[in-house]
Amino acid sequence: MIRDLAPFLGRRLSFAVVPNWHGEWSLAAHPDYCRLVRETSEELLLHGYFHQRQRGWGPTTLFAESSDEMNGLDPEETRRTLERGQRVFTEVFGEPARTFLPPAWQVGHVRLGERNTLALQHVLGFFSLESRARRRVPLATWTWDCGCWGGLGYVGQGIGRLLQSLGRGVPTLAIHPRDLQRGFWPKILRLTEELLEAGFEPSTPAMLLGASHVQVDS
Repeated sequence: MIRDLAPFLGRRLSFAVVPNWHGEWSLAAHPDYCRLVRETSEELLLHGYFHQRQRGWGPTTLFAESSDEMNGLDPEETRRTLERGQRVFTEVFGEPARTFLPPAWQVGHVRLGERNTLALQHVLGFFSLESRARRRVPLATWTWDCGCWGGLGYVGQGIGRLLQSLGRGVPTLAIHPRDLQRGFWPKILRLTEELLEAGFEPSTPAMLLGASHVQVDS
């Protein structure tokens, strides 16, 4: 996937990394993977800690295959989870993450400016990107890995297309490894080409918030 995107984007993409996927895949134990994502991207995002909900459940839990990690955590548990994530992130990449991408788009009790967000400067959500300085960029997000049923990917694709057609935000592609397995990869590559031909420039959350030509709400 990285190789296919490189001719279009170069390194102008972001990787959302999970410090300890489902408690079984610690970043610290996979230096080759860490080197790959560091060398092929402009920005690395903190993407939860386990990417798996630890207790309780709700409708999102069922659809998202229990990946809504931040749901079910109280504010203190949220602080501890982010702290653990930033500790591992800093250990393997040399500095803490600046941007948080909540698993399954569920932000829970993460609030920029509160003590539980540590070094985080931005939160990347489905509909907007927000900064600690209260700057907000609306997004039109396409996503294909929408949960337990592969067909939900067409829903995520349709939402992105609708938001873009209505001019509701900056086009944003949320790509997952499972998109390749479920057959969406050719569609994603075609969409990438379409957006580039329409004049959009590849960017990262930090770059987007710093761009003067992007609609930003304060």
